[in-house]
Amino acid sequence: MNISPSKIISLLFFVFSGFYLYYAFQIQVFTFDEDAAFNAKTFPIYLGYAGLFFSGLYIVLPETKPSNVDLTVLDYKKTITLVILMILYGLTILRAGYFLSTSIFLVLSYIALGERKWIWIFLLSFPFVAVFMYLLHGLLNIYLRDPFLKYIGIMG
Repeated sequence: MNISPSKIISLLFFVFSGFYLYYAFQIQVFTFDEDAAFNAKTFPIYLGYAGLFFSGLYIVLPETKPSNVDLTVLDYKKTITLVILMILYGLTILRAGYFLSTSIFLVLSYIALGERKWIWIFLLSFPFVAVFMYLLHGLLNIYLRDPFLKYIGIMG
């Protein structure tokens, strides 16, 4: 029996989604937020269930066209660079804050992936993160602790 690489990746994603769902249930919310329709752990829980569902479907259902992947043409350097950047992002988000760490992560990721137009790098990092943070903090009232924005006086 020959197992395709896509099925193996789906199995790994299924396991990852299971861990993600477990940790999503561990997220602590404020006591006044527990019975709200949408709180800090609502979206992660739904995302974990969706990952389990879709990866489980891909594992169980037969493939219509099995894919042959040529492992010699894959760019492992970019993949390893992105994994290292994600680890550094996870280590710096609490100290630097969401805005600064996410923007710098996006800038470095775009550069690592080969984008060289600085206008696109800038527009798709700092303003995009600012708009997303405004949506979370300003409209949805989801508090993101951000020492950098607090230091420069934008957030209290």
